[in-house]
Amino acid sequence: MTQLTHEEAIKRAEYVGQVAEAELFEADRKGGYSTKLKDAIHETQLHRLLRPKRYGGFGMTHRTLSEVIRTVAQHSVSGAWVTYFMPLHETWVALLPPKGREEIYSADKFVADIFFPIGKVEYVEGGVRLSGQWNWGSGIDFCEWIGLGAIVDVPGTTTGPQPCLVTIKVSEGEIIQNWDTFGLRGTGSKGIAVKDVFVPWYRVLPVATAKGSNTPVGGEFDPAEPVYRVPFMPAFALGFNSVCIGAMQRLQKELHSRIRSRQRVVLGGQEWESPVAQRNLGEVVTHIEQAEALHERYIKQLDDWRIAGTTSASPLEESRMGAWRSSIAKTAAQVGFRTLELLGGAATYKGDIVEVFARDLMMVSIHVTQLYEDHMMYYGRTQYGLSGHPLG
Repeated sequence: MTQLTHEEAIKRAEYVGQVAEAELFEADRKGGYSTKLKDAIHETQLHRLLRPKRYGGFGMTHRTLSEVIRTVAQHSVSGAWVTYFMPLHETWVALLPPKGREEIYSADKFVADIFFPIGKVEYVEGGVRLSGQWNWGSGIDFCEWIGLGAIVDVPGTTTGPQPCLVTIKVSEGEIIQNWDTFGLRGTGSKGIAVKDVFVPWYRVLPVATAKGSNTPVGGEFDPAEPVYRVPFMPAFALGFNSVCIGAMQRLQKELHSRIRSRQRVVLGGQEWESPVAQRNLGEVVTHIEQAEALHERYIKQLDDWRIAGTTSASPLEESRMGAWRSSIAKTAAQVGFRTLELLGGAATYKGDIVEVFARDLMMVSIHVTQLYEDHMMYYGRTQYGLSGHPLG
């Protein structure tokens, strides 16, 4: 596998972003992207960004991942979301037992997941039989594999029953066509129903155990790989920030250029000459710059952990990262609707990128990893020595 440079990864991301933007409105209308986006991601091999090199991956850092997703997000929020999940979900595959890693990586197909541990398992020889129904399977139509959440007592672990990802082939379940939402429509985040599917132990990831040390089950790994050198959850959720930052940067460009060309017929004069418009633009840009600075601090913390090989974080540290993520997401949603408000009714028509971005960013802000109220509460709790957010 030829080593991928950071610069080349960004060039590939720009190409994927252009593919995503070309289908942005159609994907929003239909509730999912066509296979053109899937093919673009696979062709550019961006799904291999974080995959360990021994399995044909590039072993890149999370800073490169962040820049890739930010680049795509300047073209499409939903497209960036899907692009982000393809390399992201390979990070928990890296924690599976060696046989599970080899099986999934060697197939070189995309991986989806739904973490909510609501599945039912029956213990049988060599593994479990899985049943249940899950929703919010982002990009599921693009994927060969999917890890589904269930509470499982995994042999060899000492914690007892715990949340696990039980990995099946998507074809072993039934995709449920229930994705009809306010925003992020292009992610195609459909449900899946599974009935009595056998899953061997080597495709069952004990999430709590793996999350605690970010060490793969069964060993046989290179601890120098970036994917193994950071706390799991703060690294896993990084890309949500990147989606928000890229989208806000696109909205800043749209707001600047449209104010510059806008003629106020009733009030008279050019919009950009108005002190009110100038003040509003300055305020929005400042909010974006604050979010960019917080995002850079987030990445810097991951860089520092990676260099030191710090694989676990304290509840206070994890809650701080969660609070930063939720603050960035809340700001992004506010910037989306503020941009819509400042540009007026013309920007609200279907087929306007500002209208789609505003809806999509609101949906990002209410994702479980971004919920502002939850993460601020837990950040406050950990400052008094209390427990942190269960997801970090």
